[in-house]
Amino acid sequence: MSLAQSGEPLRLADGRVVYPGGDIDDGSEPIQHPQRDSRVPVVRERRKVTDLPALPKQMNAIGAVLAYSLFGLDAEDIAEAVGTTIDRVDKIKASDPYRQMHDVIVRTVLDSETDVVRELFTKNARDAANVMVDGLKAGNRADRMSAARDILDRSGHRPADVVEHRHRMDGGLVIEVVRRDAVNVPTIDMGGV
Repeated sequence: MSLAQSGEPLRLADGRVVYPGGDIDDGSEPIQHPQRDSRVPVVRERRKVTDLPALPKQMNAIGAVLAYSLFGLDAEDIAEAVGTTIDRVDKIKASDPYRQMHDVIVRTVLDSETDVVRELFTKNARDAANVMVDGLKAGNRADRMSAARDILDRSGHRPADVVEHRHRMDGGLVIEVVRRDAVNVPTIDMGGV
């Protein structure tokens, strides 16, 4: 049995299929799953043990507390599950390695969901554009104007943004006039600026 690649369904030994996104097909009812668009590359960061924010021995405790926390258990239940004290669980949760791992895991999950949404939008972009063009040709005048504005905006013909600049100068500008025959270098007093 070969390992599933990223973005491919995983076929388990008992015949069930686990699809990216978490759907499981046990064969009892048909599930329609669109094939992954090969034009959208899946890039995942390859990490090493040296990338861990703490020693592997410490990471085992951090990983256990983190897993139980993400599952939704409170400190008391986590302490009971891993066989330690609530104070120790709180110290682990307050540590920098715990926060770093938590942030990386949450970011990875969110990025994965973003990839799924982006892929869905990419697959349906042509249909959405056709609906917009159909709206340009049908409907009342307000709907046609709205569709026309959206099409122009998305095709790069957006009106120029107006940016207002206001400048203020504290103090005053004083220019001292010096005669040419004087040896002194002219100075400009900017009023304490």
